[in-house]
Amino acid sequence: MKNRIRLFLLVWLSSLTLVQAQHTIRYQRASELIEMGSYARYFEDTTSLLSHIQISKLPDRLFTNSPDKVLNLGFTPSRIWLKWDLSNQTNEPVYAILEAQDVDFVDAYVVSEDTTYFLETGVLRPFTNRFFGINSITLYLGRHPKHVYISLKDMNGLVLPIKLGSIQPIVQKVYRETMINSFVSGVMALIALFSFFMYVSLRDRTFLLYTLHVVFSCLTLLTFEGYLFDLLWQDMPYMNNGINSSLIRLFTLLTSLAFSVNFLNLRAVYPRIAQAYQGTAVLAIGVVAAKIVGVQQAEMVFNVVVLITFLSFLGLGLVLYRQGFRAARFYLLGWGIYIVEILLLVLTLFNVISFDHVFTYYGYQIGAVCQATLLTFAVMDRINLLRHDISQAQELALKRLEENQNLIEQHSEVLENQLSQAPSAPSDELQQVLRMIREERERVKKIPIPTMESVLLFPADDIVRIEAMGSYTTVHFTNRKELVASRSLAEFEQVLADHDHFFKVHKSHLVNLKYITKYRRGDGGTLMMSDGSEVDVARRVKPDFLRKMGLES
Repeated sequence: MKNRIRLFLLVWLSSLTLVQAQHTIRYQRASELIEMGSYARYFEDTTSLLSHIQISKLPDRLFTNSPDKVLNLGFTPSRIWLKWDLSNQTNEPVYAILEAQDVDFVDAYVVSEDTTYFLETGVLRPFTNRFFGINSITLYLGRHPKHVYISLKDMNGLVLPIKLGSIQPIVQKVYRETMINSFVSGVMALIALFSFFMYVSLRDRTFLLYTLHVVFSCLTLLTFEGYLFDLLWQDMPYMNNGINSSLIRLFTLLTSLAFSVNFLNLRAVYPRIAQAYQGTAVLAIGVVAAKIVGVQQAEMVFNVVVLITFLSFLGLGLVLYRQGFRAARFYLLGWGIYIVEILLLVLTLFNVISFDHVFTYYGYQIGAVCQATLLTFAVMDRINLLRHDISQAQELALKRLEENQNLIEQHSEVLENQLSQAPSAPSDELQQVLRMIREERERVKKIPIPTMESVLLFPADDIVRIEAMGSYTTVHFTNRKELVASRSLAEFEQVLADHDHFFKVHKSHLVNLKYITKYRRGDGGTLMMSDGSEVDVARRVKPDFLRKMGLES
């Protein structure tokens, strides 16, 4: 009997030792980072009043083993205490780095052979409490840590990757993430500046709404990664109370709604959907207001609203693209990638998928930069489509204008011929009428001037001179305005062949003789034009020019 009891005690002690060994992190290579989540045991302090000393004295049976490699503690108002047993088998001191930078309260109690301390940090604590002055929370564990207790409390969902490592891999990780976040923020800042410049230039409201959406998307990223706290208000931790973060995310959603309604022209195409989006905006504002006043489940509801809204963008873009709205293709791609990444992040919050691969860990960065880039293509493509439609409308209007002009000229010629063929000799009054008809016909007769975007019609008498500029020309008008035309000087010379008052005085200049104010003699001579310009006369054309002007000596 005694032998059986001894055997039972031996098996029980062995099992305890085996379980304890399974939960002990053994850090063996100083060049690597170890995920701590699967080794964690956690205890939920529903009172949020227990101290770190009281927690350290609790028996292990009150702690629950973590089922996940990346800790996902969901939405809870309680304080969660995590416990680890460690064994550092290297000669380097080790650190624990928390990869979620927006946790409200983080308390750490480290028990080590060479250091034992208690630290209070988190985004609602002074920035100076951090061991390293960076956006990521890093805990110094010493060279020979035994036990680590970390408590977490946050009004948002607690998805928390925690890694263990020496200083070298920790620095490499922080540097890599800083470079990635800097690149993404830089791209979004450039896109926002470009969009705002396009809004100022074109006064198209779509660009303004898109600029605001990109700005708030970038601010959302900077909030998640802790850079706003690090760069803007280190001495004001109360700015991280969750209200600012919620408001930034709310404005990101609202600007995406406004941009989509405007870009897709939903008020005209689908007015009911536009009204539904207005209702969605009101609902989102109400949910965020409830979160601010302390409703715990409001954060989860807001995430659901965001997810459903973004999925509707994807479906709407697909419908419009299939109906022939070409600009929806980049819109569809941009929102498609962004929505997939947001969907992955939301699924991690609900513990459906893990947070430990690149498409969830860098999900928001990937989605934000792809969305910003592709939606920029979508906006520019929309502008090109509008320009194409306007150009076609202008061409049709110019064609009708030219037809009307030709009809007026024909009527004028018929009237002139009938008056000229009168039986008796024309009187002075009739001669004056005929002269006025001819002058008026010449005055209103217009010539086409092609530009980079369309073809414009101007009366020939409005042109002072035409200056060659390679295969292009610059047309100077009587009101001192000028226009770059995609037509060579030789082509203009052919178009104006029927206009006697235009003369090519130089290989680079065609002038309207009516607007010459002065001729200065010289080798070829120089013309003073009514717009204040001076034009040289080529020596080879000087005799013809003087004969044309009646200046032959």
